[in-house]
Amino acid sequence: MGSEKITYQYLAGKTGFSVATISRVLSGTDSVRAETKAALLKKIEELGYEPADFAVREKRSSGGIIIFNLPSLENPFYAGIIAGAKAAAVQRGYQMLINEEHINDSTIDGFLTMLKKTQAAGLILTNHVAPALLKRIAGEIPLVQCCEYDKDFDLPFVSIDDKAAAYNAMRFLFSLGRKKIAFMNGPIRYKYARERLAGYYDYLETAALDIDPSLIINLPEISYNLAVSAASALFRSGARPDAFFCVSDVFAAAVIKAAHREDIPVPQKLMVVGFDNVPVSWMMNPSITTVSQPQKKLGISACEILATHIAESAGTVENILYETEIIVRESTALTPWLN
Repeated sequence: MGSEKITYQYLAGKTGFSVATISRVLSGTDSVRAETKAALLKKIEELGYEPADFAVREKRSSGGIIIFNLPSLENPFYAGIIAGAKAAAVQRGYQMLINEEHINDSTIDGFLTMLKKTQAAGLILTNHVAPALLKRIAGEIPLVQCCEYDKDFDLPFVSIDDKAAAYNAMRFLFSLGRKKIAFMNGPIRYKYARERLAGYYDYLETAALDIDPSLIINLPEISYNLAVSAASALFRSGARPDAFFCVSDVFAAAVIKAAHREDIPVPQKLMVVGFDNVPVSWMMNPSITTVSQPQKKLGISACEILATHIAESAGTVENILYETEIIVRESTALTPWLN
């Protein structure tokens, strides 16, 4: 059988070794233990294949390049993750390159070519990637999913429980007497957007509150200007909420801006909760109550897991879900000294 019909993912399923180990052995990387290499080559021969039949792949070795892929540099949320991942990469002897790109059917070939040309050792993936494309990438390079992840794949990931975080934010607003809570969401193709929407719905059901579709705003990107326009339109529609839960601090800042334009005092008439705890959340006036997630820790853990994934042979896939916390500030607190 020609090598073009055999993927590393296929061999992993047949031999019990990880894609990363198969990649290192067949590409000639010298970081694999001799006994591991011998055992894998024996299994490949038992399947009726000769290792020499496989096309030679680019050599990847520790101390090389790690690619950090993200959907947008304009979203401040990624800054802390990048900082954590870079610190861990340097400590492990790697260089890290930032790749800002959506991965889809029209970009996947160029993305894979970029990985080969840079001889990347591994990939930190924060993007939403369709299952078929994720499978292709995982067959080419060791990777860790960060923030966004597909739980149906046996691939390592580092993230948070978005559904629980959204549920807790809603419970917090309800505890302050708010019952007409609007929700501003990001692109629904992202796991975080779907899970936070589910948490929003779950709390409405728990609190026996009606679901009002007019209070749910789904935006195509994390954009301050789009969010200001969307919030302003809602305020002028007559379906004015008494609180806003936003999936991003950028959105929360935009809601406060729109409220000021409409002479709606925050937090007296409108309470606002954001998400991420990025600098804009404490720089705003009023400062923004937010769901804080550990961006730097997410980046550090993703890089450390990836480095281990690159260096070691087949083993258990490590997954981490970090906890979040609500940081209370002026956008929900009627005590002006709270910051």
